[in-house]
Amino acid sequence: MRYRANAPECRPAGPSICAFCGSTRNVEVHHIDGCEQNTEPDNLTWACRRCNTLIGVVMKRSGLGRRTRQFNPAAKGAQSLGQWILAVLSMKGESDAMTVPAAVEMIRATPPEDRSRFAREIWQRRREHWGASGRYSEIPF
Repeated sequence: MRYRANAPECRPAGPSICAFCGSTRNVEVHHIDGCEQNTEPDNLTWACRRCNTLIGVVMKRSGLGRRTRQFNPAAKGAQSLGQWILAVLSMKGESDAMTVPAAVEMIRATPPEDRSRFAREIWQRRREHWGASGRYSEIPF
């Protein structure tokens, strides 16, 4: 829905200026009724990211609208633990395997269930490296 609302034919009329605070930075399409499915011109206006987020939180607390998660169908998340670790290390500046923006995109595109699976696998490997003495040994990755 988010991408359809940003299509040229679904943009609100007028210049890209926040209807709530007048900002011209980080301005995006805002759905007045809080439902991204409703792309009727009278339901769309411009809002800066801050105002759009604040209004979304207020609407959620009031039981209005429907908050959505951002989704980029073109982005591809990590498919393996190795890809995940490379992305995290690159994002932290500890690897030059990929650019920071590419690493952030991969991390964001990785579904939560895969992130949880990777975390479980990392902790399983860490536990395997605890020595018989109860002292922690070096992790091989």
